[in-house]
Amino acid sequence: MKKKIIVFDDEPLIAILMKEIIEEDEGLEIAQMVVEKDEFLNLVGQGSLDAGIIDISVGGRREGGLELLKMIRNKAINLPLIILSAHDEHLYALKCLQAGAKGYINKKYICTDVVKCLKQVFDGHLFVSGDRGDQI
Repeated sequence: MKKKIIVFDDEPLIAILMKEIIEEDEGLEIAQMVVEKDEFLNLVGQGSLDAGIIDISVGGRREGGLELLKMIRNKAINLPLIILSAHDEHLYALKCLQAGAKGYINKKYICTDVVKCLKQVFDGHLFVSGDRGDQI
């Protein structure tokens, strides 16, 4: 059975790129791609997904995705969540992991790291793209 992933990113090209890359792996599928916070919260609360990917800057806010991550954790939803960001790992990775993210992917590494990150997270490990990953 394929692992079902939800993507919350308000940049359609990034979401489409991730869908293409993720679905090349026969064990993974994008179940939903959303651009609205309320829709994302509703879907992750249903319990039918295996992981979520959130852009750190959704909603026009630099840390909107991080705030959403904290909101989800406060609701005791245990869905593994991965933060996607254009910001350097040194700036946000540790902050996101401390808030409850299971992974942090810099957008410049989407093509090489998104599937690798999902697999590591499904195996119970944390993941950070780039050179910061070795320090976690």
